[in-house]
Amino acid sequence: MDGDLRRARKPIAAVAALFLLVLLAIACAAYRQQHAGERRTASAPAAPPPVAAAPADFQALPATEQGARLRGEVAEAKSNLEKDGKYRCCVRPTCNECLLKRGECHCRDVAAKKGPCCGECTEAWIEGHGAIEGLDALELLRRKESMLNEKQ
Repeated sequence: MDGDLRRARKPIAAVAALFLLVLLAIACAAYRQQHAGERRTASAPAAPPPVAAAPADFQALPATEQGARLRGEVAEAKSNLEKDGKYRCCVRPTCNECLLKRGECHCRDVAAKKGPCCGECTEAWIEGHGAIEGLDALELLRRKESMLNEKQ
C-alpha cells in the first residue's frame, strides 16, 4: 500500500515542479522583454529620476536607522504620488522598482490590460500578492506570454 502511495505522489510532484518551472520561465521572458526595449530603442528612454546626495544628517545615522528612514521616505513618496494619480501599483505591498527607476508607477493599468509591468510586480504576482480583483497570476502571465508572442 505504501509503495502505491509513493508511486502516485511522484507524478503529481513532477507535474507541480514542471508547472512552477514554466511559470518562472514565463516571468523571466516577460522581464527580459520589458527591459530589452530600454536597451535597443533608437530614441532616448525616459530619464530616470535624479539621484540626490544623501544629506549629512542621513549620513550620520547608523545603517539600520538609514534603512528605516528610507522605508519611511519611500512610503511617503508613494503616498504623495498616489494622491496625484501617478502611483497605481498592481501588487500589495506596492513595488519599489517603478518608483526608483521611473519616479512613478502605472502597473495596475498595464496589468489590467496586458500583463505584468515591471519585474518586481511579476515576481509578486507569482508569490500571490496581486491586487487586481478577478485577475490571478496564471492569467496575468498568459496575457504577457500572448503579448510577447505577438511581438515576435
